[in-house]
Amino acid sequence: MDLVFSDIHADIVGLETILKIVSSFEFEEKYGKISRIINLGDLLERGTNPREVLQKMQDLSKNYPLISVMGNHDEGVLYKKSISGSSYSSVKAHELLSEQDFEFFHQNNDGTFGEQQALDTKNKLLCVHGGPINPQKITKEGDDPWLCQKTWQRLSEENNEFYSYYGYHYKASSAFEEGKASFENFIILCGHQHMEAAIQQTKNEITNIWPFRSTTEKIKSYVMQKREFDIAKNSNYLFRVGLGGPQGHHSGGFARPHFGVIQHDTKKVILFGLE
Repeated sequence: MDLVFSDIHADIVGLETILKIVSSFEFEEKYGKISRIINLGDLLERGTNPREVLQKMQDLSKNYPLISVMGNHDEGVLYKKSISGSSYSSVKAHELLSEQDFEFFHQNNDGTFGEQQALDTKNKLLCVHGGPINPQKITKEGDDPWLCQKTWQRLSEENNEFYSYYGYHYKASSAFEEGKASFENFIILCGHQHMEAAIQQTKNEITNIWPFRSTTEKIKSYVMQKREFDIAKNSNYLFRVGLGGPQGHHSGGFARPHFGVIQHDTKKVILFGLE
């Protein structure tokens, strides 16, 4: 079973809370043991414990198979590009990071870091931070190429696609078309926008399957809202995982950690959000 999280944002308490829940006896008894971890990006910025988060990820990589993609805030730190939203304390904590701390992010031959996306061909997963669209298909003259990268792309809340200084906004239909270049009957996993989403494509019909009533789940002392999705044959899906680290949210303490699990044997995706 895969553990999936995104947007930890240097929040070690948020990350450790997620890990504490999924490793508890109650959680394992009901859902199974975690056998792999999928990080959908933005481990850094906004929060105040980047070193602790990176060390925890290094430790996890020694004990679990790990899929990890870059987020736009990870790139902001590594490429020294300014992105708004970090407090003075967060900025100072990131300035103290050393080359050894950054070893979690492998450097590519062209000088870039990490992966824009990851493909799991066995389980037909396409993992990205923002979106799966090939930037060369969408970048126009005058656009900032960085804001068209997969780390910046955003699922559009409108009935059209457009570029803005928040990134390129894509429709679910474009994401599914991009996925079909690699798979049939696949799942796209993304984060970035801090809000959960679930979309299903059956033949040429696309349905928002998120708005159904959640159930309440209590594990240890944690109360969570849970939404469970059975993965149907001959369908494609896009799941957006919510904010993993509350320090990444502009409201700070009002946010709560979110995460998901993928049960490959029963073909389910389950998304959790702490209350």
